[in-house]
Formats: sequence, structure tokens, C-alpha cells
Amino acid sequence: MIGIYVHVPFCESKCIYCDFASFVCGEQKIYFDCLRQEIEKCEQKGQKVDTIYFGGGTPSVVCEKYIADTLGYIRKNFDVSKNSEITIECNPNSASLEKLKFYRSIGITRVSFGVQSLNDKVLKFLGRKHNKKEAISAIQYAKKVGFENISADLIVGLPNVSSSMLCSHAKKLVDAGVTHISSYMLQVEEGTPLFKMCTENPQLLPSEEECAESFSKLVKTLQQCGFVQYEVSNFAREGNESKHNLKYWSGENYLGFGLSATSTFDNKRWTNGKTFKSYYNGEREVELLGNREKIEEKIMLGLRCYLGFKLEEIEKLGYKLTSNKNFQTLLEKGVIYESEGKIHINPKFYSVNNQIITKLLP
Repeated sequence: MIGIYVHVPFCESKCIYCDFASFVCGEQKIYFDCLRQEIEKCEQKGQKVDTIYFGGGTPSVVCEKYIADTLGYIRKNFDVSKNSEITIECNPNSASLEKLKFYRSIGITRVSFGVQSLNDKVLKFLGRKHNKKEAISAIQYAKKVGFENISADLIVGLPNVSSSMLCSHAKKLVDAGVTHISSYMLQVEEGTPLFKMCTENPQLLPSEEECAESFSKLVKTLQQCGFVQYEVSNFAREGNESKHNLKYWSGENYLGFGLSATSTFDNKRWTNGKTFKSYYNGEREVELLGNREKIEEKIMLGLRCYLGFKLEEIEKLGYKLTSNKNFQTLLEKGVIYESEGKIHINPKFYSVNNQIITKLLP
């Protein structure tokens, strides 16, 4: 079974921290016509599919018909399982009760809300279009129409958001009905308005130490709420993990459709053009994956989450990990552990997983 990602690059406005391939302008009909053609011409047509993910951008800002039609094209050209996890990303202000009802009616099973914060002043600073009340209402609407798997994003490292405030926001989201929370550190990307702000005012954002403390307290809070940290930045109640994202982390094949979308299939990876013009012209960057790239990805992705990676697979690719001088040391210290032929990272060390991964790479 493979996963399919569909990129919807349209947004109402651009947030100050965003460097994703998303645009306020653009002709939706032309884009979705091109998307249909890409799906119909795909060389991997006919593959069995059990996860579909509409991401962006903000998929909930486009006409619902485009989402329904695209889902229909996928079902027509691929063998989509009846029990597939089908996710759509939404912003709270563009997720009305009627729209969420429609999503349920076409078979979408999971909704992911870009909440980011429940502090209205911070939301305004970020350029978000919703407020706290709308965020909670959207979650409650999703629950009301029958969604059982509801996710929300929270950003760590925002200005004027203390660790206690962050944990309070998480609890309120859980009380509202979310079953999954993705919590990411605020990234200051060059070329964004936030980058300019931080250049002019280096003290604008909390320090790395403050961010680490906030995240640590958030982990404990969510654990107390019955959530498991199944990946570095992702928490869920049992059974509500993102099956689609787990495909990425376990190194499975997936196809990406739309502007800037990436696909990985067997030994090849390709990424579509990152502007409307380049995407419409069919431009792609193609990369052939050798054994070294596969080894690095299996270790890096496997140790980001609870899945780990199979030691045997790494050895078959030509890397005897057990000969790495750091391997035994990390094993003895309990930083990593082996279970049923798989290597896992101790969740206590998720916060420093990059340093651990670096020590294990060939």
C-alpha cells in the first residue's frame, strides 16, 4: 500500500513565518485541471492506496468541489482501500460546519487544523486569520459532524507565550476534542517577514533554552492527557497516529501530486516545479537513490519516531552499524535500544535525536 499527497497551494494570506510553496493569488480552476492531468498520466497508476493527504497552503480555502473532484480522480486511477485514512488540512476560519459536513460526505476521515496558538494577540502577530474562539468552534464542529480523528498544530517558541500558557493551550485543545497534536518549533526562515523582524530585534523570540523547557513541559502535559509521543513532534491517543506521515518515517513509497510535491518510489525521488509556471510546464527535479542515501534515510527517519529501523535492512545495503564505535556506547547508556531486530531511540532523548542520528550515520 502506498500513500498519496495532494498539494493545494492557495492561502487567504501569507503568515509571517511561512516559506512553504503557498500563494494568495492564482487561478484555482487551471490549477486543479493540471492536477487532474498529472494524476491521470501518472506512471504508477493502479497502485493500492490506503492514505491520502490534502495539504498546503490551505486546502479548506478552495471550493469544496475541487477537493471532491480530485479525490474522485484518485479513486478512479488508483486502487483506494475502503478503510483509507484521508486527511485534509484546514484553517479554523475557513472550516464551517457545512464544509466539514461535506468533507465527511465524500469520505474524508481525518481533519488537521492549523491552530498554532490560542492567544489572540499572538495569532494576529503571526498573520493568522482566525482567533481562539474560531479554533475551538472548528474542532467542536468537526466532532459534531462525526470526525473521530482530529489533529491540531501548535507552535513552540512564539513570543509572549510562556511554557504554562503553551500547556494550557494544549489542554484546551484536548478538552475541545482533538485526538492528535503536532507541535513544531518556530523556524525563522530567510526571506520571510519574521526573519526581517528578528534581524531588527534579536530579542524578539525566546531563547533555545526557553524553547526546550517549554517543549519538555508540553510533552509531560500531553502524556498526562493520555497522548503518546510517537514521533519527535507528534502526539496522539492510541490509534490516532497519522498513518500517512508514518509512511514517510518508515521509508515506504508515496506519490505527491501538485505544485512542489515530492514523490519517492523504489529507487527514485522526484519533486514538481515550485512555481505555477514550472509546475504547469511539467518541470521536475529527479534524484536516483543509491545505497548510501537509503541507509541515511532509514536511520534518520526511523529514529524520529517509535517505528525505528530494521538492522538487517541496513546491513543488506552494505552498512554494518554494529561496527560503528558509537553504536555500542549509545546502546549501553540506554539512549538507543534493540527490540525484535529493530533499533529504536529512547523517547527520553527525542529532543537531541539529531545529535544521536549523526553519531550513527556511516
